[in-house]
Amino acid sequence: MVHVHRVAKGIRNSYDKALQSQMNRAAQSISTNIVEGRRQKTDKQFARFLWIALNSATELEYHLTTARDIEAISTEDSQVLERQTVEVRRMLYGLLRSLGEHG
Repeated sequence: MVHVHRVAKGIRNSYDKALQSQMNRAAQSISTNIVEGRRQKTDKQFARFLWIALNSATELEYHLTTARDIEAISTEDSQVLERQTVEVRRMLYGLLRSLGEHG
């Protein structure tokens, strides 16, 4: 989620730097867990990493809402990133379903 990094980089207020860091970490955690999980030996192990990625996507969505609400990022950026994050969550749910992991 390179777009998250670009938008978060625009957060200038030092008070909001922790939020910037959390946004970047949550976004990075999504792809990192998918990649790491894919290297596992079983689908069940892979699914565990996908659940972690899904939780990170939910966390990112929360951080985006917070950043928008405190006006650290624009409403437009927030809406674009939230739509992308929701789409990633949908894809993760679909992948989990295909692995037989319904939660």
